[in-house]
Formats: sequence, structure tokens, C-alpha cells
Amino acid sequence: MYLKKLCLLFLLIASLFLNACTNKVEPRHSPLTENNKSSSTELVGFITKLENQRALVVSPISREINQTRKEFYDAIWVSNMPQDVEVGQYVNLWLEGAIAASYPAQGKASKVTIAKIQKPEKAILSQDEVIRKALLNKDISSINVLAIKGVSYDENSDIWIIRYKDAKISDGLLEEHSMQVPDK
Repeated sequence: MYLKKLCLLFLLIASLFLNACTNKVEPRHSPLTENNKSSSTELVGFITKLENQRALVVSPISREINQTRKEFYDAIWVSNMPQDVEVGQYVNLWLEGAIAASYPAQGKASKVTIAKIQKPEKAILSQDEVIRKALLNKDISSINVLAIKGVSYDENSDIWIIRYKDAKISDGLLEEHSMQVPDK
């Protein structure tokens, strides 16, 4: 418990130090720095990469850190993931132990649940299959921290549309891109 509090204090001090040279820091709570509570999810997001027995989970919802960093996406490389997770799945993630204050952060899962996303009635592919198919494209697969903003299906054109951003740390707003994926 003492080590956990010390780690959280270190994260807070590091965060304040990094923002000290920019503008006024606005108090906001990150799901990745709150105390571990067995009843609350630490992070909800898409698995965008699997490497070396760990998964990169990125939140689709941004938050403002300060006046210059208007758009920040929580992202964490997670070890101790279940064997059956796949890229493209939307997961609820609980963390345990220390969290490395890098970007993406690094931590260990205590619990992972995979969200059951309803497949559109006329669609052939599921949402996670569409994301995996999109990641075959080198433009989207080369993004280090991929924030998937939305995945929708247009049954009239039989096309999936993925909205995404490169969630690198930068000032201002990040450019949104979209990609069409045929439902086959």
C-alpha cells in the first residue's frame, strides 16, 4: 500500500513538473492515476496492438490536460492479459500495482472484461474484425498510439467507417481521419 501511494505521488509530481512550463494546470482525474478500486474500471478502450504478451489499450475519449494540450488519450501497455484477447476488441480494464509514467503508460491487469458489441443485423463482419482488417493498411498500422474514435456500419453501401486519430502527445487538437472498410 505504501509503495502504491508513493508511486501515485511520483506520478502527480511528474505530471505537475511536465506541465509547469506550459500554462495553468486544470485539475482533472485520469483513470490511470486514481486509486485501484475493485468496483471501478480503471480504463475502457480498444486493444490496438498485441506485442510480447502485452496489449496496448487506448481510450476513445480524449481529455484536456491544460490550455495547450487540448486533446489527450489515455493509453497503456498492459501485461497479464487473458490469452484470448484480440486486436480490435473493446475492453474494460482494471489495473494492479505500479503504473509506469511513460506514454503510453505501462501496467499490469488485475481484471479484463471484453465488451459484447452487437453486430449490425445485415453486416457480415463484427466491429473487432473490421478494426483488424483496417490495421492491414500500412497508414493506420504505422500509428504508434491509435485512438479509435468510432466504428459505424452503413448498410446501404455495405461499408464500415472507422474514425481515428494519431494520439501522439502534441499541443492543440489532433486531426481526425477516417477509413472505409468493405463488409466482406
